[in-house]
Amino acid sequence: MIARGCKVLAAGCAMAAAFLTACSSSSSSASSASASASASSASASSASASASTEAALCTSLANFKQSILDLKHTNVRSTGISGISNQFSKIEQQFNTLKADAKGRYSSQINAMSTALSGLSSSLNAAKANLNGGTLTAVASSAGAVVTAGNNLITAVSHSC
Repeated sequence: MIARGCKVLAAGCAMAAAFLTACSSSSSSASSASASASASSASASSASASASTEAALCTSLANFKQSILDLKHTNVRSTGISGISNQFSKIEQQFNTLKADAKGRYSSQINAMSTALSGLSSSLNAAKANLNGGTLTAVASSAGAVVTAGNNLITAVSHSC
């Protein structure tokens, strides 16, 4: 889909260059064609950079989405707090990559995810320090908040992929 968009953009630039060249006077047609070709080349380079940025974002999104799904399907009874803690680390790593690739976009969803991860981190630390029903409930609640915030971020970024 991204490649098709780049082809359409390049074709549009080429048509614009041809139109501008045909509409210019004969004395300046060579310089107009040269300027149009340079503009087309710059647009194509910009489109290529944009396409690679979007491709990186979409790859980060896929990895992040898998980490969220893995957390959602983690069986605390069989893996214990360490299973949730391991998933937390993976999500945090994938989230940081996704956030970097987003380049400032999706700030409200990213802020919500940061808050949810901070809450899960606190809950995990409390459970590791004093494992009991209350701390386990807090971990479960915080993990649910991470899944919800993660799904909201996935939905927002998916529109770009």
